[in-house]
Amino acid sequence: MTGIYIATEDALSEAVADRLVAETNQGLCVAVRLGRRGNSYLRKKLPELVRTAKAIPVLLLTDLDRIDCPPTLLANWRGEQIMPSGMLFRVAVREIEAWLLADREGFAEFCGAPLDKLPERPELLADPKKTLLDLVRRYGKRVIKAGILPERGSTAKVGFMYNQTLAGFVSDSWSVVRAARNADSLGRTCRRLDELGKRCNEQGSMKKEIP
Repeated sequence: MTGIYIATEDALSEAVADRLVAETNQGLCVAVRLGRRGNSYLRKKLPELVRTAKAIPVLLLTDLDRIDCPPTLLANWRGEQIMPSGMLFRVAVREIEAWLLADREGFAEFCGAPLDKLPERPELLADPKKTLLDLVRRYGKRVIKAGILPERGSTAKVGFMYNQTLAGFVSDSWSVVRAARNADSLGRTCRRLDELGKRCNEQGSMKKEIP
């Protein structure tokens, strides 16, 4: 097995990265989890992550948010830095919540919403998190509402257990295969992670063959 570092914005993105590494089944396993301090922290740490990726594979996962497109975000963050082959810089369009909604059947079952109320192309939503919250607010099961929605009268945008509740969905019920059919940025991330795993396996085999 080859250990991989994952660097993410928050606990929910970390849960998604964990599932993606597990799903690739290419001999990769998560060795170190970094981040959980927002995208500004990840951007600040990018030079260190690039240096790490020269020796140990790194998956950095961040949200596109209001940036025009992933290449623009990557160019803004990368600057003059050259990404080593072990650095996998992936962007969720526009937020990680779009990848959750992209498993329409899974999220409808989890939330309690009718399937036809789930967006068919969640990456086209301007604010996937708002759509997710609106679905839960209107159709959600009581226990889901209690975890995800803010308390009445609170100024918080999400509930206290927002990340934990959705991370539970990701680890227990979320189908990466179904979601990837409806979210191109997720499908691309799965393919690049699969390729990275194969490269690591090949390099590991070559090292073993050296007398």
